[in-house]
Amino acid sequence: MSTEEQLTFNGINGSTGDYFQSPLTPEQVSKVVKGEKFDQTHLDELEEKNRKDSHFAPMEGIDPKNIAETGWGVIFAHGADPAIREALSELLVHRQKQATQKKEHYYQEYTGVKAYRPGESKNKFLSRHKVSPGPADPDKMPYYLLIVGDPETIPYSFQYQLDVQYAVGRIYFDSLDEYAQYARNVVEAETGKRFLSRRAAFFGVRNQDDMATQLSADQLIQPLADLMAQDQPDWQVQHFLEENATKAQLGQLLGGPETPSLLFTASHGLAFGHGDSRQLPHQGALLCQDWPGLRQWKEPIPISR
Repeated sequence: MSTEEQLTFNGINGSTGDYFQSPLTPEQVSKVVKGEKFDQTHLDELEEKNRKDSHFAPMEGIDPKNIAETGWGVIFAHGADPAIREALSELLVHRQKQATQKKEHYYQEYTGVKAYRPGESKNKFLSRHKVSPGPADPDKMPYYLLIVGDPETIPYSFQYQLDVQYAVGRIYFDSLDEYAQYARNVVEAETGKRFLSRRAAFFGVRNQDDMATQLSADQLIQPLADLMAQDQPDWQVQHFLEENATKAQLGQLLGGPETPSLLFTASHGLAFGHGDSRQLPHQGALLCQDWPGLRQWKEPIPISR
């Protein structure tokens, strides 16, 4: 089977310069998938969502861009440190004011007995809160939900299951100060205390002889940039693809003079084996267009700031 017929997953081994996970054929991926048990209800929902004539959004007649109509909620893990909620209080108060303009219960905090419980699936979580599958009904649960916690405490599986029906985000920081700073930045940006230009940048690496980044550049970055330019005409939308997606350019976009209000990137990330001293400080570092691809580069990836 040719390289083009293999599936390559994100991640380059920083120690070797090779893929962190070996490319697999569709047959090999199929065997892996068949060995994992999936919730049939979740699979049915995914099939429904992928039908051309169906999409999951709030109930008909609800403006998805208006929090006063969609509602907003935050999900904590059972037993989470109350200090995290306190650190986020500035943002929570702000969202509560936005979401409760029409109905008080359009703002919800899933904490204490209402919080996510260990091992809980989306269906069990919804059932416990007396919510049925289908388009989000803010009278029962807000459409916008923010998960607070690491993926070990609240698994990614719960998040992507919930995301079939709701608009879900997640934050996780190492310190209370970082939670508080995040909350403050969001509130200041939305209330005009901090001016952010309406500029978005889409950064898409397209490495040579690398199917993963070629697909993400052509079928993710470019279409998203085009879609936002059409949907948000008052925003300046830029895209940096192939030779323009260099490390130097990324430095200009990440805290440099060209920093936009919104930055969306797609590239390989660096990965290191268990016990490698570089894993903690450099795991997930973005590999830019400077990497010439596996055929031309067969050595460790140099690390520099």
